[in-house]
Amino acid sequence: MFKIFHLDDCPTVPMAGDRGEQIPLINSDLGTGKLDLHLNRLRPGEPGGSTHYHSNSDNAYIVRRGEGRLVVEGEIHMLRKDDVVYIPAGMKHSLTNAGDEPFEIFEIYAPAGEAFDFKIEE
Repeated sequence: MFKIFHLDDCPTVPMAGDRGEQIPLINSDLGTGKLDLHLNRLRPGEPGGSTHYHSNSDNAYIVRRGEGRLVVEGEIHMLRKDDVVYIPAGMKHSLTNAGDEPFEIFEIYAPAGEAFDFKIEE
């Protein structure tokens, strides 16, 4: 289904763990199982995400604003506006707001839908 929408018109949903909010954009609600796109808005001082991986899905971030701390396979990377990140399926990672303002990233998963999983490192 072809669709055009404006970010300001999209509803937000709270993120787990009081981390901030998410704006779902392209996902199975539109009938796609191939792609998931959403905007994450992490609040300053949020507790950070758990270290996890996705068995089958590649992950990409596009930083819209703010600063973040990304840990991939134990290595720390600082992210800032206009950074683009690619995380292949199977790589362990976590993300935290590292600044004093909201940290916003567009996040993309492919494949999405039934192929997508979220496995927390134990």
